[in-house]
Amino acid sequence: MILQPNTETPITVGGRGKYLIVRSTSAPVFISADGLKPQRLESGDRIQVTEFENMFLTHHSPDIVNFDYQISDLEHKPASTSGLVVQRIIEPIQFEASVRVADGLKVATISSSQMVTRPDIEIAPQTKAKLTSGGYRQVVMQVISDELTALRVGDFNVSGNRGALVIGSKAAIGSLSFDFSGELYAYNASSTPARLAVLEVK
Repeated sequence: MILQPNTETPITVGGRGKYLIVRSTSAPVFISADGLKPQRLESGDRIQVTEFENMFLTHHSPDIVNFDYQISDLEHKPASTSGLVVQRIIEPIQFEASVRVADGLKVATISSSQMVTRPDIEIAPQTKAKLTSGGYRQVVMQVISDELTALRVGDFNVSGNRGALVIGSKAAIGSLSFDFSGELYAYNASSTPARLAVLEVK
């Protein structure tokens, strides 16, 4: 439910259950009733309501508050993540290096000087194009076509029925990563043009 600022919102709790459980709230809320001083509620809190018929919700936030609750005879706790609400991202995170996981244990830092980026590669329908000439220890490719396209990736002999399959578009990017030092080719097995973004690591 939505709670407006500077407004007392009534709720009926009588006969519905033993506990009022706050599943999530975007800001602290205060609950009160006749004979009950205002009690502060946050996500995950619960309060016994058997002796009340009607209760009132208020908050001190200048904005509306999204408040999700349930009334139950069981005193259970909602999942710990149920109250997580992303309100805003204060600032972007900047970084100058990428990290890869090798063998699930070792973490190796890759400096920006080891990375090689090239212009996007356009591949016409039913044709093949070279992605890299070799000499790199890792190649990462992403399918960023205007429309959904299917590509086969592999050596010079790659074709419509040979090579690793990757499908994607700008709206649903498909990607592959190769620990590979030789030449790498891609074949556009679709009826529309394909566009690839490629990153090479020395």
